[in-house]
Amino acid sequence: MRHPIEKYNQMQADTLAQMPEEKRDFWARMFRIGNATYCYQNQFGEVTGLSSDAASDKLSSIGSSADLLEWLEQQIAAKPESRSVNEWLQIYFDEYLEGLPNDRVREGERQRGLEEAKHGWPFRRYVLERNDFGQTEFMRLNLNEGDYAFYVESAAPHLGKPG
Repeated sequence: MRHPIEKYNQMQADTLAQMPEEKRDFWARMFRIGNATYCYQNQFGEVTGLSSDAASDKLSSIGSSADLLEWLEQQIAAKPESRSVNEWLQIYFDEYLEGLPNDRVREGERQRGLEEAKHGWPFRRYVLERNDFGQTEFMRLNLNEGDYAFYVESAAPHLGKPG
């Protein structure tokens, strides 16, 4: 996957061109996976019915908390319970806090509050995952079969394997 910012595509191409040939395939793959991860973290679009080719064309930016609220409004419009976006965000924030790994991290996030969390990647990812838009599925839609298999293998726990 190409980076959505063209100057980074050029930087990646220049880097690959200067690399020894035996390292180019590996680093080209790493750039594609990194670019897809960047897109997931900073952009998302319609989930339902996206084909692999259409996925990158239909992405929309969530650069601000207002964009996150707009996207969430669309998602919760289909929910049977009638709650406001802010009510859902508060529910998600409370769930997010409960799921944090330790009390110190949890308390730090609680003190920062929901408004700060809306701008941070961890909470945004929680909201995406909570609304069935997971990173693994995004990667499957946006990487070729070989890159996706490498991504899945790299992300899998390697317990018991020699390092």
